[in-house]
Amino acid sequence: MVKYGNIILGDIDMYDYAFLFMLFFGFSVFGWILECVSCSIWYHKFVHDRGFLLGPYCPIYGVGALGGYFILSHYADEPFTLFIMAAVGSTVIEYITSYIMEKIFNARWWDYSDRHFNIEGRVCLRNSFLFGVMGLGFVYFVKPFYENITDKIDSNTLIITSIVCSIIFVIDFIVSFILMNKIKKKIVAIKKDRTSDIEKATKEIFKNYKFSLTKLFNSFPGIKFNIPSGEQIVLSIINTLNSSIEPKKEKLKKLTKKKKKNK
Repeated sequence: MVKYGNIILGDIDMYDYAFLFMLFFGFSVFGWILECVSCSIWYHKFVHDRGFLLGPYCPIYGVGALGGYFILSHYADEPFTLFIMAAVGSTVIEYITSYIMEKIFNARWWDYSDRHFNIEGRVCLRNSFLFGVMGLGFVYFVKPFYENITDKIDSNTLIITSIVCSIIFVIDFIVSFILMNKIKKKIVAIKKDRTSDIEKATKEIFKNYKFSLTKLFNSFPGIKFNIPSGEQIVLSIINTLNSSIEPKKEKLKKLTKKKKKNK
């Protein structure tokens, strides 16, 4: 029987779970912020949608944080080895994630083929280097900071927070997976060759899954579907997205001009 404050949950060590899950969750959120900032700089526009899930987190960073906590920490006295371990380990995780997601959804979510020293477009040297740097930062700065913060938080508060975040995360994962799977089936079912037929089919999908498709293409602008006419389908969806955005831009311009005139 394990007891933390007023919380008793049989043989489950809830504090350890809370400690590790909040590390995973917090770094997933950090990863989402990092992705948004880096992509905003890369694409020269504000990017606020990143990641597969609906919420503001990228779980691949959370997995990396857990790996760093359990594995990289042992190399704290060997900075170079730590850097190599972080770079290689994170690259392997990114490659496996890309491969699994492609097999599940019939789509290549990101493609680094245009970058130097890439492997099948799934991973590249630049990212591996950055992951190595992040590994150093995690072990020498993030981990001690996180341990210091959690030591000051009441155990019950940490446990309850982790349970709430766990529920939100699991629901988000299930809903996101179901939505993406439905979209995949709809897209794969398009058996058209003519551009006009493809446009008609994609507009019908867009009408039913507008929010999910908008987020999907904002999060992964380089997504490619591994099906016949895949490029045409992607282009058609992008055109549909742009056509739905333009009227909003025009409306905003008119409102702005009207306000200026009134002043």
